[in-house]
Amino acid sequence: MDELLRRWQRGWGLCRGLSPAEDRSTALEVTLGLPERDRELFAFPSSEFGALITETVQATRPTWLTITTHEPDVVDERLRYAGLTVFAERKLLMTCDLTNHPRPALPAQYELESATDGAVYRVKLLDRQGAIAARGMMAVVGGDAVMHDIHTDPAHRRRGLASVVMGELARMAVERRAISGILMATIDGGYLYAKLGWSSEATMLTATTPSRAA
Repeated sequence: MDELLRRWQRGWGLCRGLSPAEDRSTALEVTLGLPERDRELFAFPSSEFGALITETVQATRPTWLTITTHEPDVVDERLRYAGLTVFAERKLLMTCDLTNHPRPALPAQYELESATDGAVYRVKLLDRQGAIAARGMMAVVGGDAVMHDIHTDPAHRRRGLASVVMGELARMAVERRAISGILMATIDGGYLYAKLGWSSEATMLTATTPSRAA
């Protein structure tokens, strides 16, 4: 699971335009440089994270701590007991064999556009007025394609557009010899991805100090 977290973070970092993470013995340290999220610590699932909790509590710069686990309720209780604020929204770390990924047809009233920037690929669906109805992106790193920022405009939901975006990203990934899909999903998003063949590997919880909670 540690290596899966590393693989996901590499692609996620590329999608966000971040510098490479510092690979510490117990976590990946990522600098984001945001006012309320200057850095984030991604704990390795195989490591004891007590010291990371203490580091987050005592941090002098806005710090988030994300724990990837198969025991989210236990971890949640431990983080809260230490005085951290746990974000209500839990995430899922998910994987997929992209060679079998569904590729739904694009509805007639939409137009698909794609763009490439190095290892990062973007897909967007435009409505007849040229507005973005849905979008998504991925970073291809070796045999992995890490999906990120899959979004459908509220006015265009329940039309299968996110599935079209995912299918097009999967197609592009396979063309570039990536066969493994990885993403971090919201719980609601996880239901959609599961229908497309994605599997949940673990739950991701994020916490920060109370004064810095969003």
